Amino acid sequence: MSNPISDFLEARKQKPLKEGKKPAAEIESNYSIPVWVANAAKRASQLSLVSHPAKFSHPDAKTSPVLFIGEFKPDGYLCSGNVPTHQQDVIGNAAALDVYTFLSLSLDDGKSVLAHFEQQTALLKSLLKTDEDTFQVWRKQFLAIKQNCTNNKTYSQLKQVYFPIAEGYHLLSILYPSSLMTEHRERLRELKFSDATKQARDAKKKNEFHETGFNEIFGLLTQHFGGTKPQNISKLNSNNGGEAWLLPCIPPSLQAQYVALPNIDFFKAMHWDKQLTELLKSLHKLLFTDYNNIDIRAARKRVMTYLFEWVLERAARLQMQPAAWSQAEGFALPEEQQIWLDALFAEQRNMETVWREKIAKDIAAWLMVAYERSRKVKQDAEQLGATEAKAFERELLDYMRENQEFL
Repeated sequence: MSNPISDFLEARKQKPLKEGKKPAAEIESNYSIPVWVANAAKRASQLSLVSHPAKFSHPDAKTSPVLFIGEFKPDGYLCSGNVPTHQQDVIGNAAALDVYTFLSLSLDDGKSVLAHFEQQTALLKSLLKTDEDTFQVWRKQFLAIKQNCTNNKTYSQLKQVYFPIAEGYHLLSILYPSSLMTEHRERLRELKFSDATKQARDAKKKNEFHETGFNEIFGLLTQHFGGTKPQNISKLNSNNGGEAWLLPCIPPSLQAQYVALPNIDFFKAMHWDKQLTELLKSLHKLLFTDYNNIDIRAARKRVMTYLFEWVLERAARLQMQPAAWSQAEGFALPEEQQIWLDALFAEQRNMETVWREKIAKDIAAWLMVAYERSRKVKQDAEQLGATEAKAFERELLDYMRENQEFL
């Protein structure tokens, strides 16, 4: 059985051996388990395990270490106890951070050396190859890293919040949840830079269809801590390169959208946008493919559904306008479009079906014109005729029957 502790020390001694500043025999002795672990145990008191380091608020802050270990509660709040994370932070002498690296080392059962010291396991005792008395001395010294101060103290330059209570207030010191923010950063990295996201981005660059697509996060703010020495703030801050990412929490800037009412033809009045352009690109790729298997047909149907929904979304905006807008002076929409788009005809819209067939034909015709127009510059449009128009009509009528409540 391999010894992860021996492997850890073997890797650490390679640098001093290469530098050759000390005799090799002395280096071998210093990095043997009894000598190195004993030295590390003595230095453990220079570090404190924390969940909310004060130095993120002010680099000179000297407060009592806070180690919060919360339990999950299904209360819907975003807080340290409700976010599963294996990250714990440490503050103190940056020169002693190798001690925490040792305590974070995972053994064969997946648990850390620190957890094994807490539980006094036989596995750790066998790996350290020491007697019981020495083990207990080391255990006590290493566990000092988790000790909370009995006399809590704050610092004058920390952020202060007055919290009102019945007859006065509490003065709260706001501390930075570094473990929570590290978990937040890792999830954002996974969302932005995972292999699946890279594949989706590559597909977009090549104008290729991708099954799942990817999400963009806008307005991220990068916050820096510690300058050129992030390790002086905390261990996790050093691991993150002194950076943290913040999501925007300001209210959105919303502008009322002007809905242009079509006076003669709904389809001629529709304005193109980027979404429609991308959908037509996807349709073109699927029409041009040499394959016609079940996956291609499913993808084609999916794009067609998105195109139908793009049209129906714009129709829905008109249906929410004041009733009888299509009857005003200067408007001359076809009867089927009046029934479809004007709330005045809502009852007729639900009772009759002839208008749907006419609208389905109109959408199919519009789609063919829109597709050809989208390929006008490159002049590479696939020739679409009566057969394709009928197919579009059938698909659209099926869709309209299945989604009558949205018409």
